[in-house]
Amino acid sequence: MKPKSNNQALSNDEFLIIRLIPNIFTTIGMCIGLTGIRFALESDWRSAVVCVLVAAFFDLIDGLTARMLKATSKIGAELDSLSDAVSFGVTPTVILYLWLVSIIQADSSYLLGWYWIPFIFYSSCCVLRLARFNITNRETIQDKQKQSVSHFVGVPSPAGAIILLSPIILEVNLERFGMTAQESIQPIYVCIWVMTISILMVSRIPTLSLKSIKYRISYRKVIFVLIVVILAAAVIVREQWLSLGIAIVTYLISIPVFALYVRKFK
Repeated sequence: MKPKSNNQALSNDEFLIIRLIPNIFTTIGMCIGLTGIRFALESDWRSAVVCVLVAAFFDLIDGLTARMLKATSKIGAELDSLSDAVSFGVTPTVILYLWLVSIIQADSSYLLGWYWIPFIFYSSCCVLRLARFNITNRETIQDKQKQSVSHFVGVPSPAGAIILLSPIILEVNLERFGMTAQESIQPIYVCIWVMTISILMVSRIPTLSLKSIKYRISYRKVIFVLIVVILAAAVIVREQWLSLGIAIVTYLISIPVFALYVRKFK
């Protein structure tokens, strides 16, 4: 009997360990996202926001890694969706609500029950958006003749989670000028903000994705682009929270601009 060669296909109950890397990244991102709740319970709002940002980073690289290694799988898709529901549907909701409780006046405790409603609405919209994305993605894979769109439909859950935490990011930036959240941020405005982001997530508005960016440059401009990136990175390192706030505002402005562009040219 001939021995099995190294190139022979693996049996059904075996797989290359490298194919687990995307799922490992997904799991790490979920754990970091959940850790944000722990920091929120300790009133460490900056660390809580950072956990959501890191979870969004791992959500980005797990998909890129899966495609690069050709390690896409059904369990990976389900794990990614469930991880997103936890990291971007539950965690930011708990963080922002606990922050809202910390800044609300003592005589307004009765309103906390009503303030919780928008947060439930946000988590529900996040799960609905993930379910819609999964269905659309499966239909695109099954129908090979159907072209995949080069943009997102509605605000994606990682972006929605980061935008949702904007009141906390605003507070961090206001502290530099000696201002507090109690003086400048009203709870009712936070609730309206949460409802707005929730609606944007389940809307049919086209939003930017990496596939949407198809701008080409000549080789002569590569050095210039790299210099701009280096300078931008230096500014981000020096002013992390201000840069994050500017990035959120820029993304929000891009939503109507990109929607008009898609409607006019596509």
